[in-house]
Amino acid sequence: MLTVMKKIWRSWKALAHHLVAAQNFVLMSLVYWVALAPVALALKLIGRSVIAPPPERDAQGSFWRPRAAPGYDLQRANRMF
Repeated sequence: MLTVMKKIWRSWKALAHHLVAAQNFVLMSLVYWVALAPVALALKLIGRSVIAPPPERDAQGSFWRPRAAPGYDLQRANRMF
């Protein structure tokens, strides 16, 4: 009896896995077409970009910006980030 129940349980898990995969595809497609696509289309039509413009180059043509080294003290050493 236990082996039959295990077989039924494994079969149910396999079926559930396939059902969830199909449900995920349908829901993600719905979110894309209902929420993201209209916003992207509207932004495309008005000519606005959501990506930040590229930074300005310096005299040597590089995008690198000089940065002062942070001070090292006990308080900073206690913070991981």
